[in-house]
Amino acid sequence: MLNSNYTNGTSYQFHDKCCCDDKILNIVGVYPESKIEKVLQCPCPEDKNKWTEFFVSETVDIPSQKPNIEDIVEVHSCVDIISQRVIKTPLVNGYNSCNGYYIPGETIPNGECTNLTGKKLIIEGLLRQKIIYTAALGEQSVHSADFNIPFSVFIIIEKNTPLYQQFKITAYIEDIYACVLSERSVFKNTTIFIKASKIC
Repeated sequence: MLNSNYTNGTSYQFHDKCCCDDKILNIVGVYPESKIEKVLQCPCPEDKNKWTEFFVSETVDIPSQKPNIEDIVEVHSCVDIISQRVIKTPLVNGYNSCNGYYIPGETIPNGECTNLTGKKLIIEGLLRQKIIYTAALGEQSVHSADFNIPFSVFIIIEKNTPLYQQFKITAYIEDIYACVLSERSVFKNTTIFIKASKIC
């Protein structure tokens, strides 16, 4: 089993099952739902909304020196956070409503109920993965291929956050889907949840 380093030296080892072409595929690295719920119940009110969810969708090719794929046996995944920074972003201008009241721009949400504050936390990381598969050979030997996929996401933070502010970034893999597209390629989709907490 692969050790997944999510929070600077703490190892989590979890198994989950997912269905792929009517076969059970073993997935290593998915965080239990109950743990994510606990993270959302943060005792610090100013940190409760500092999270984002996104997915990394990819098609990866088996390296040329490896044999063709017959079937996927297991997928190991973990997230490494490699950088973070606070940036300034544009603000939405306010306007006067029809009854004469001024509506400040930071109180105007978009369709996802997100309000722009003029500050964002940019987070960059790597999705590290190992695909273990049986080869399309007579002896059906087991092989593996490693892939590192970069990503960049943001979390909207308070307007008074200084540019030097550091955060504890915790990443959780919610779900992994994988299937064989051809004898040399695999489709994968990984759903990731990221939580940020201010470091005092």
